[in-house]
Amino acid sequence: MTTVRLHKIKRPGGEYWFDFEQVARDADGTWLRGPVGSPWHAPHEDGTSAVSVVVLLAPGRPWAAWWVGDPADRRLEIDVCLPPTTTEDGWRYVDLELDPVWHASDGRVEIEDEDEYEESWRGGFMTADDAKLARVVAEGCAELLRRDDEPWLRRGWDLLDSA
Repeated sequence: MTTVRLHKIKRPGGEYWFDFEQVARDADGTWLRGPVGSPWHAPHEDGTSAVSVVVLLAPGRPWAAWWVGDPADRRLEIDVCLPPTTTEDGWRYVDLELDPVWHASDGRVEIEDEDEYEESWRGGFMTADDAKLARVVAEGCAELLRRDDEPWLRRGWDLLDSA
């Protein structure tokens, strides 16, 4: 397995990074997996992951999907972002804050982090175009999660469960 670093930029929060294994690349994008114990860094602390995750990224697509194996709240989170780009050591994207989330326990879909979105937009850390992109993509991804008809949605769970 190839180890790659995912850099997630939050405005104004700073840079977060996660060390993952690249497990596949296909027509849907690049698949990364972070088993329990994977290192991460936030501006205020460092740590290791308490749960397994799988991430799907693709250049040009304004979102990154995160399958989260949290036993208390197994979920699929979509990070709406500026399209991810490859870097020397992995991937990078700028988070646009809105996060459509599907909860496995009850099938509920919600869009989280409205407060962070408003703070970034009103604080001048996001352009009007980025704010509009975030809203349109978040609503589209929430609908995609409700329909649950994309094959890659199940593939993410399969990769998470095989970790």
